[in-house]
Formats: sequence, C-alpha cells, structure tokens
Amino acid sequence: MINWDKELEKIFEDPLFADVTAPQKRPTSSDRLIAGFQEILAFYEAKNRLPKDNTPDETSLYHKWVGLLKDETKIERCRLFDTYGILPSPQPEYQREPTEEEQLEAIFNDPLFADTGDTADSGLFDVPDYMRERLNARKEAEYVGKRVPCEDFDRYESNFKELHQGLKSGKYRLTKFSVKNLKVGSYFIEDGMIGYLAAFEDEGFNRHGDRDGRTRVIYENGTESDIKYKTITKNLSVTGLSVVNCTEFTDEELQQYFTISNNDVESGTIYVLRSKSVRPEIRAIKDLYKIGFTTTSVESRIANAKNEPTYLCADVEVVATWKVYNVKSSTFEALIHKLFADVQLQVTVDGFRPREWFIVPLKVIEEAIIAIIAGKSIEYNPKFQQIIYL
Repeated sequence: MINWDKELEKIFEDPLFADVTAPQKRPTSSDRLIAGFQEILAFYEAKNRLPKDNTPDETSLYHKWVGLLKDETKIERCRLFDTYGILPSPQPEYQREPTEEEQLEAIFNDPLFADTGDTADSGLFDVPDYMRERLNARKEAEYVGKRVPCEDFDRYESNFKELHQGLKSGKYRLTKFSVKNLKVGSYFIEDGMIGYLAAFEDEGFNRHGDRDGRTRVIYENGTESDIKYKTITKNLSVTGLSVVNCTEFTDEELQQYFTISNNDVESGTIYVLRSKSVRPEIRAIKDLYKIGFTTTSVESRIANAKNEPTYLCADVEVVATWKVYNVKSSTFEALIHKLFADVQLQVTVDGFRPREWFIVPLKVIEEAIIAIIAGKSIEYNPKFQQIIYL
C-alpha cells in the first residue's frame, strides 16, 4: 500500500512541478495512525510478510504494528484500509445488556420473594399468569440473535474462500439486496462482511403473514447467529448486497447492445490509457488508468501526452478502446467520474488537476463501460472491487 501523501510530495519536489501548491493539512492522531498502518501494508506488499523485531531496518515498523494490535480502537479505525487482511478479525460480542423485562423477571424470581408456605392468598410479588405470558411473548419478540463462535466452521470456510475467488473471476456478482435472493444456501454482504444463510431453525410466518423464523447464519469471520429472517431483511434493505451466481453478459445482451443499426449515430471513442511514466512514484501505483472520451482519433488525442498535465506529463499506452453510439461525451464522463469518485487519483500538475485517472482494475473498468453503454444502473464497491447492479 502506497502512502500517497508522501509519494505525491516527492513528485511535486521535481522542478517540473515548481508552481504546484498543495493545501497544508495539520496531521491528526488519526492521520498518523493511518499513515503508519499504510507503511506496514507497503512493507507487507513488498516482502509478503509482517516486519520483525530482530531486523534493524524493520524494528520501527514492528513496534508500530505491535502498538496498533494492543488497541482495539486503533484496529477498527484501520480496518477500512486493510486491503491484505492482516488485521485480526473483530471479536464478536457475546454479552448484551438485559432488557427491562429481563431485569424485572430476575427480581420476581429472586428467592427473597419466594412463597414461604402454602396459602390461599397470592403473594405480594406474584406475577399473574396472563402477565407472565405477555412478558415471555415480548421477550421473544425483542430477542436479538447473538453472534457466537461457529463450532463447525471448517465445513464452510472453503466455501467463503471460493466465493472471494469467484467475485474476482466474475463467476459471482454483487447486486443491490433483494429479498428474492435471500434463501437457504445464499450469500449476502452486511456491513462489509459476507454471511451465509445456512438453514431455517424454525421457519414460519409472523402475525402479518410474512415469512419469518429463527435462522442459522454463518459469517466469514468464524461466527454464527440465530437472527430472525425478517431482521436480516430489514438490516440488508438499507445498505446490504446480494451475491448472485452469473456470467458477465449473455450472448443475447451483447447482441442487443452491440449490434449497430442504420439509426445509430457514432458519438466518439472511449479509451483507457496506462501511464508510461518512468517515475517510480507513478509506476508503483497498481491499476492506475486514465478513462476518457474523444470525438477525434485516440492517436491524435495523445500525440502530445508527455507535455500535457492531463496525461501526468508522460507518454501513455492505449490499453482498450470502444466505439460509442448515441452517447454524449459529457454524459459518459459524468457517469464515470461519479462511479469511480472514491478511487480517483488526487493530484495537481502544473496548476491543473487531472480528473480522468482512477485506481481501479482494468477488468472492472471494462465491465463498467459495457454496463454504461447497455444502459444499466450500477455502483462501484471499492472494498470488494466489484460493480454492483442496482
């Protein structure tokens, strides 16, 4: 993982960028924490291991790593940036605060208030049956499934690994959550974690006639829960994702969207470029591409690339091109910039800020462009590096 602030500062120190100014930001403890963690990630990426204490050049990083692991708050703060999964999995919470009803029931069941003998009259603190029934019903309704260690997780672990590989290869696709995709044997993503609906423990219907019941859900961090089906759907309906098994695009879709007719009007060419900069700071950025649109030839568009800030003042290599019909260049550029806004390269060159460089895998770019041409509604998930179909 590259520390962008430091790497870009090295770039700007070159005389070529003499007139480049950057806003000064006072570092906070959080910034320093993330910067230190990114140094550890960069070391892990280069060495394929964590720093050691007995190596002089690694001692400083080692102590940063050990200090981070001692603080759960720091671990959670860095988790969003953990692209290699080196942080320990979050520990499930096994305890929860008792509800008011549970506290009241505990009082009623205290031996202090137990009957002292047979009597015709009810005790002062006796709970009538109808109240106890209501109490039990309410307790069941408010019970929230708890995550506990999954004792037979070895049965499911390989499936989670296969799913991650399938997401990278295109065998699986992320879509906006839909109840129709939530069934036994299906996967979903909640708060960035993959879950698997393994079974219904007591499938049934609630008082509204909707499908409900306790489930068994296995999570990729080795825990499980007996959360209710309706609770899952409620949680996932906000920001959840469904995982569906699919091919990228069917032959019918390709035939429909990429067959040119006499009524189609050529708009221009979409191009994807890779920088040929010799600067190590630029070459070290993995999956850095420029995505643009031109109404002229791509060759003429990039002829003077090494002198133009929009191309980072370096020659470029054409990676892919698409002829586009019936699409305005401004519309396409707005869609691409919005789609990949979270992974846009933030840099200023000669007082100009290039807007078309993005840090995203080429396969994702190709899928996004095809989807845009086909008129599909999509989003991009940087954590999973996946196009999400809405």
